[in-house]
Amino acid sequence: MHGLVAVRFNGAWHRQDPRGNKPGVDAQFSLDGERLAFTPDPALGETDCPVLYAAPHPAVLDTLKSAGDRPHLWRTLPTAL
Repeated sequence: MHGLVAVRFNGAWHRQDPRGNKPGVDAQFSLDGERLAFTPDPALGETDCPVLYAAPHPAVLDTLKSAGDRPHLWRTLPTAL
């Protein structure tokens, strides 16, 4: 599961992928179209949820607040909501 962020610019919402760039990944900030780090693969059960939420899911927020370090965070982030 990966979380996207959205920005409102000139009256429209634009989803952004905060995972950023690295070799083989082009997820630059864009107002002209989405640049996701990875495209969901339905054959693997992956989906894209186009809904924009005003606040993070409580399970994600609780995990972020309680993680003492990044390794703990990676081990405890929820895999489904």
